[in-house]
Amino acid sequence: MENEKYFLRNDIHIFDEFELSSGYVFSDVPVEYGIIGTPKYDDEGNIVNAIIFCHSFEGNYSSISDFHQLIGRDKLFNYDDYFFISITSLGFPESCSPSTSGLKYNFPNYVIEDLVNFRKQLITEKFPEIKKIKGIIGHSFGGYEALGWSIFYPDDMEFVIHFGSAYKSSGYKHIFARLSNNIIESSPEYYSDIYDESLSKVLISISQLHYLISFSRKFFNRMSADEIDFAMENFSDVGLFYDIYDIKLRNDFLLTFNLENYLDRIKCKLLIIGIDNNNYYIPEYDSIPLYKLVEGSQLIFLDTSDEPNQLEYIYKIEDDIKEFLDSL
Repeated sequence: MENEKYFLRNDIHIFDEFELSSGYVFSDVPVEYGIIGTPKYDDEGNIVNAIIFCHSFEGNYSSISDFHQLIGRDKLFNYDDYFFISITSLGFPESCSPSTSGLKYNFPNYVIEDLVNFRKQLITEKFPEIKKIKGIIGHSFGGYEALGWSIFYPDDMEFVIHFGSAYKSSGYKHIFARLSNNIIESSPEYYSDIYDESLSKVLISISQLHYLISFSRKFFNRMSADEIDFAMENFSDVGLFYDIYDIKLRNDFLLTFNLENYLDRIKCKLLIIGIDNNNYYIPEYDSIPLYKLVEGSQLIFLDTSDEPNQLEYIYKIEDDIKEFLDSL
């Protein structure tokens, strides 16, 4: 049906094998993904308008819908003009992860090359008509993967949009990952083969810790103590939908993530979007240094003032993003 291109259609692809850079090999590997939009073909039958979407720390393939102000029918990234592939990352359910594999705390550590290769292998196996990616959009954690792809496979894409993200895990990002893992490993039940209710309490603590870095500084400081307490209680409930083993391995990755020494490999057009007043991805330490380190990159800022949801204000920079796309 013609209208199918306007609806996100998800599926599971199975790799026969997937090998980590450490040499560990998974078998029968599930990869969750979704597609939306209209593929365009050249004379040789190759898809020429594919855009890969990389989601945040709490997201999955469906998180592309959070960008509805830019991606959609009659939007800047129009479904009639682009073909989107949104992939649930390695280490996240329902793709191969500690929780869905059953390996839990025995799941091997992964690095940025593995996250990139996981996505790249899906494109190679499932979409062989894509010889060159039009672009990659990476949000938050997904910005690590988008940037990593442009480094390890610099000829694969025309552009990368690095939105509210970083090029290394330092400062507060390192501290929060370390502290989060300290809380997890303090539970004697973490290494048990039977899931104990005490681990749910640990997840609530981790979620409340994440609350500190999820919104702007101004947002917190205009709230009363009672409002903060109420918001933290509601926010912690979200953590019960996560898996403690997935979070632990994700934090292990964050403690080693650093692309600083490889940025000179980037060949594609790079648009860096910094979020003013962000508590976690601080433009002064993340977006601005990245802009200075990558020759030819472009930098714009999204001003969210003291509001909590940065994606609700992305319309403010639509013209800037359009100007970037028009320059390609």
